[in-house]
Amino acid sequence: KEEADKRGEGGLDRKAVEAYLAMRIEERYSKHEILEFYLNRIPFGSGFYGIRSASLGYFGKEPRDLTISECASLVGCIKNPTRISPLNSLEMNKKARNQVLKRMAAEGFISLEESEKLQKQPVVVHPKPIRRGTSHLYERIARSVRLRLGEDALTEGGFKIYTTIDLDVQRAMESAMRDQLAKIEAREGYDHPKYEDYSKADGPPKYLQGAGLMVDNQNGSVIAYVAGRDFKHSQYDFILSGKKPLGTAFLPFIYTTALKQNMSLVSRVNDRPMDNRAVMVGGREGVLGEWGMETLTPEYEGDISLRRALEASKIAASVRLGKKLGLDAVMQTAKDFGIAPPKTKPLARMLVGTNDVSLSEVVRAYTGFPNLGVPVRSIYFIDRIIDISGKPRFVETRSLGKKQAVSPQTAFLMHTMLQGCLKNGTGKGAENLTNDPSFAGKTGTTYDFSDNWFVGYNSRVTCGMWMGFLQGRRKPIYPGAFSHDTVFPAWVNTMNAAQSRFTGTEIAKPSGIETLEICTRSGLRKTRYCQEFTRNALNGMETYESTTHNEYFLKGTEPKGYCDVHGVVDHTLASDQNYGAGVTERMKSLAIPIQPKRPLLLGDDPYGTEQPDFAPRDVKSRQVEAAVLSFDRLFTADKDADIRIYPPVRMQILDDDEEENE
Repeated sequence: KEEADKRGEGGLDRKAVEAYLAMRIEERYSKHEILEFYLNRIPFGSGFYGIRSASLGYFGKEPRDLTISECASLVGCIKNPTRISPLNSLEMNKKARNQVLKRMAAEGFISLEESEKLQKQPVVVHPKPIRRGTSHLYERIARSVRLRLGEDALTEGGFKIYTTIDLDVQRAMESAMRDQLAKIEAREGYDHPKYEDYSKADGPPKYLQGAGLMVDNQNGSVIAYVAGRDFKHSQYDFILSGKKPLGTAFLPFIYTTALKQNMSLVSRVNDRPMDNRAVMVGGREGVLGEWGMETLTPEYEGDISLRRALEASKIAASVRLGKKLGLDAVMQTAKDFGIAPPKTKPLARMLVGTNDVSLSEVVRAYTGFPNLGVPVRSIYFIDRIIDISGKPRFVETRSLGKKQAVSPQTAFLMHTMLQGCLKNGTGKGAENLTNDPSFAGKTGTTYDFSDNWFVGYNSRVTCGMWMGFLQGRRKPIYPGAFSHDTVFPAWVNTMNAAQSRFTGTEIAKPSGIETLEICTRSGLRKTRYCQEFTRNALNGMETYESTTHNEYFLKGTEPKGYCDVHGVVDHTLASDQNYGAGVTERMKSLAIPIQPKRPLLLGDDPYGTEQPDFAPRDVKSRQVEAAVLSFDRLFTADKDADIRIYPPVRMQILDDDEEENE
């Protein structure tokens, strides 16, 4: 069929070719030879191809040593190998086996009495059968081998298959996922079906599922692959076939679009309540929720920077930004990173991650950030395949894709914001990560709390994880199920396990990126006055804390003006020539104090101020001075000052006449 598809043949064309091929086979081979070819290559279920493979796998013996009943069990598998495999269902296999035994009696191969006797016996597999196809990973690798070698080659046997999987990381991911899912189900009040209560008679499992994928950033090779909770219960491969809403893990593509349109990390966005009709998720009325902050008590912060909006996963601010940038522009950015666009016209609700995305897509997309704008385009499992003679039959030569989704500078700026998401924002529990300067990532929570994601990376690998339900209507995992409480702990344990072999290093800053110290409150250049007063309510201690931090800018997008929140009291920091294009109406309205031209003192000098601190200084030296004013130093100086208080003159009591004369 694969060859027919390559030739572009339809169903009738293929059947005609097969009919003539069957005639040629019968002319050349006897029926016993044809049967031998057939039995030596067909699937018998559970990953076994050919009669010998199934005989050894199910019963631990060579075909010549099989009993009549065991032979019938294998023949029964042919009709539906996956369903009738004795490793998957002894009951189904027994039913199929008994049909074969009845037919054998009818055809005279065994007596009716022997057939009835054998039908009463149970199906007994080897105590330690060779288990193939016992995980989603095994099936995915087997699929990859078939695609590269073809079905005919598999019948030769003797191949050595070298995969890209790191066994230690794979086991760590499986364990972390299993433990975290069990922890969630053990929560008080959890009201979904549980894994421990599942029975095959219940049909497809409806308990909480999880999946995880880790790939190498340089070439897309798969390091760990967990596509479901239990392969025995469900063979559905979530990574291969599943798609779910990405939730707030989609937000980085909004902010990437903003940076592409020459906004900076300190550009301001409006974080205030928004009418839900702007996106209409979960209904039409009311105020749009702020589930992205991963807290049950979110707060609006008004005018905030792009960095703060993404780090805190602000919903309203992100929606306003996305609509301003344009839905088509945001969708194009996501597409450039490898996320398939919706088939319909994009709606505003996509900004909060309502579109379905596969785990493979989002992991590949996020590799674009540590790779400075070049995401991997596909993933693979097989490194090489060696045949029985030692000859390579397949060698993977794939390398990092060359398509640049965004500039290295934009990708680096996004990387610094995703680092902030992990350290300062929604990455609660990041302190449990091993020390790695390149760790970054983003939680993904849907508005209804039914899907939780975490996607993150270091300079070497990218890992994404999902938890949610495959079956049934959309219901929350539990009320207020945030990703930092559900998925993130499993991600942390998996990434820690990968550190021994995939240790990250600091991602180098590309050319064209400037670093500037700015005030967090205003997003403008810092001044010596960018400090805020706080008083500890418990001990009464008063402190002044700096509001400045180092920020990254694409050269040419850095702010020109100085902080207008904490006031400007220095003419060298307030002149129009320094503000340039950055001057705002608020700055123009500021009252700039008149600077003294020489020391001036009236009256006595009890505080010793003959040499005042505000005496004129050289303008050039003032521009060089960058140190923040030390209020602690001023307080100390006040305490140590020698204050001279003159004694009062002698007091006299005067009568009315003397007072009048006085």
